Amino acid sequence: MRSAFSLALMISASGAAASPPTLGGPMSHLLVTLFNNEIFLSFESPSMSTVTMQDNAGDFVAGASVLNGHGYNGQFGWLANGFISLPPSSGIFVRTLASSPHLRVYEESSFESILGTDGADDVWRWDGTMTHNWYATDTHGEHLARYEVFVGDLTGNPLDGYTSSTIELRFEYGQDLSGRIGTLGSGIVSSVPAQGTITIMSAALLFTRRRR
Repeated sequence: MRSAFSLALMISASGAAASPPTLGGPMSHLLVTLFNNEIFLSFESPSMSTVTMQDNAGDFVAGASVLNGHGYNGQFGWLANGFISLPPSSGIFVRTLASSPHLRVYEESSFESILGTDGADDVWRWDGTMTHNWYATDTHGEHLARYEVFVGDLTGNPLDGYTSSTIELRFEYGQDLSGRIGTLGSGIVSSVPAQGTITIMSAALLFTRRRR
């Protein structure tokens, strides 16, 4: 069974990189079950439905270089939950329903763009083995990807008689500072206060002035 760890052996053997990308933490498996012609999706560990992007030094080479300059994570892994029997000339496919605009997805071993990244097809065929694709972003804050998993023909069209399912993956990449204003050197001076905060501050200032 192929896994993300096989990638480390492949790259090491080829001499392409001494330090390949790491998953970023324990595996978070996305269990895929097919029962009575219906797909069921679940997190093997529900507490790991959100993962944290890790920084990198920007020195990945070969295919992994697409991760340079980005926070990245490979913890989410598609995994068959039990035996899956499919009709001839069919497969299991993943379709992007929604995704944060700055979230990118790359295939586990090839690092090819998939699931809508860089103009790639929104539909990606899963081969049924444990697969940890790479997720990356250059934008701090929270990100998500919502997918539909379905049984389809070899061209990626859903098969009649089968019911699909959806799952949502969440990512955190540091604190989003895009709403901050005012800088002194490289440091942040202040942020824009909420309207309620302004009202409270004004009332406190008025009370202080009256007491004087």
